[in-house]
Amino acid sequence: MKKKNREIIREFVPEPLVEKTLRHFLDDEPAINALSIGSAVFQLEQATKGFRINSAVLPIYGSTGLSYDLDRLSRAIQELLIFTLAEDISIQFRELALPNIPTGRVARDALKKTDAVCLFSGGTDSYAGILHASNQWPDVQGVFCAHSDQARIIHIVKHLERRLLVPNGIQLHKQLVHRMGARGYAQLRGFLYLLSAAGWVHKLQATKLIVTECGPTMYQPRFSPLDAVTMTTHPKVVRLAESVMNLLLGRNIEVVTPFEDLTKAEVIAISPLKSGLKFTHSCITQRFGNHDGTCYGCVLRRLATTAADVEDVKYLKNPIAKEATHCGNLLTLLRFSLDLLTRFEEMDEYEVGTITYYDKKDLFSRFALDNFAAIHRLVLEGRMIQRGVRRLYETAISRIGNSVLEDRLNKLQTSHSE
Repeated sequence: MKKKNREIIREFVPEPLVEKTLRHFLDDEPAINALSIGSAVFQLEQATKGFRINSAVLPIYGSTGLSYDLDRLSRAIQELLIFTLAEDISIQFRELALPNIPTGRVARDALKKTDAVCLFSGGTDSYAGILHASNQWPDVQGVFCAHSDQARIIHIVKHLERRLLVPNGIQLHKQLVHRMGARGYAQLRGFLYLLSAAGWVHKLQATKLIVTECGPTMYQPRFSPLDAVTMTTHPKVVRLAESVMNLLLGRNIEVVTPFEDLTKAEVIAISPLKSGLKFTHSCITQRFGNHDGTCYGCVLRRLATTAADVEDVKYLKNPIAKEATHCGNLLTLLRFSLDLLTRFEEMDEYEVGTITYYDKKDLFSRFALDNFAAIHRLVLEGRMIQRGVRRLYETAISRIGNSVLEDRLNKLQTSHSE
C-alpha cells in the first residue's frame, strides 16, 4: 500500500504499559530518558509503515538540569533512521517534566550493583551468552525486553529463568516495552532493546552492556537483490545505539559483542549447560507454542545444533528430509554456502558486500562449512535427505572433499570440552 504523502510532526511518548516499568526508576532521569527514546524511536518506525514522516518530536524528560547535546543526539537518531529504514526524518526534542509515576505498590528495589548487564531474549545465542558471561563476570545480571503481545515468549523466558538462570545465580529483570504489532518485521527493535537495557545499566551502575548475537546474524547478507535482512544487531545499529545511550546517560557504557566472530554452531558448541538449549526459542511461530522448522531461524538453528551434535527442540516440519515440506529457506542457504566455499570472488555485491566491507570472509567460510557439515553428519548417520539437499551436498563434497567437513565436525566437537 502506498504511503500517504504528507508531512507529519508527531510527538512520541511512552504508552501507559511502559510507564508501569518506569516506576522502577522513579527520579532517575537519565535512565527514564534512555527508556523513553528507545520506545519513541521504535514507535516512529511503526508509524513510517503507514505515513511518510518528514519530522518528529521526541520527549526529553527533566532535561533542564541536564547538559544534553541535543544536536548530537538528533544527528545520531537521524543517521540510524536513514541506515535502517531509508527514511530521512528530522528529529527535534521537547523538554517535559518527569512523568507522574505512581509508586504505591512498587518498593524501591534493593538491587545489587554489577559491572555487566546482558541482554536476554530466550534464544540460543542469548542463553549461551548469559551463561558464558557469568563465567567472566560472576555478578552479571540479565535484562529481558518483553513485548506485551508476545505472551508465549514471556512464558518461555520465565521457564528458563526459573529452571536455569536462578539456580546459577543469575538475576533477570523484565523490562516491559512497546507492543510488537502485526505490521511486519521491526528493524529498530534492537535499538529498543539496547536503550531499554541502558536504563538498567544506569540503575545497576554497570559499565558494560553485553549483546550475545552470533556473527552471521549481526552481519547477515542478502541472498537475493530484494532480500530483506535483519538489522537488529547490525554493527552500525549497535554503534549508534551505544552513542545515543552514552549521550543520554552522561557516561561511557561499553557495548560488548563476544560472539561477533563466532558462528551459531560455534556458539552452541561452547555453551555451558547445553541440556537447556532445547528449552530456548528461535522461531516466530513460538508465539503459538511450537517451532515450524522451515523459517530461516529454524533452518539456521537446526543446522547449527546438528553440526555441533547438541540436542535441539522439536520441529513440526523437516525440510532436510522431505521435499513436500516448504524448503526454500534451507535450499537458498545451502546454495549461498556452496558459493561462499567455491566461488566467493564471483558472487554479487549484494551477497558479499557486507562480508567484504567488514572483513568477515573467514567467519562466513566457517559458517558455510557448518551448514554442510550438518548434512554430512546426517548422511553418515544414514538419515533421510531429500533430493535437492543431497544434490547440493554432493556438489560441495566433489569440490571441497569429505575430509574438510569431517575436520569441521571434529573441531566443533573439540570445542565442547574447551
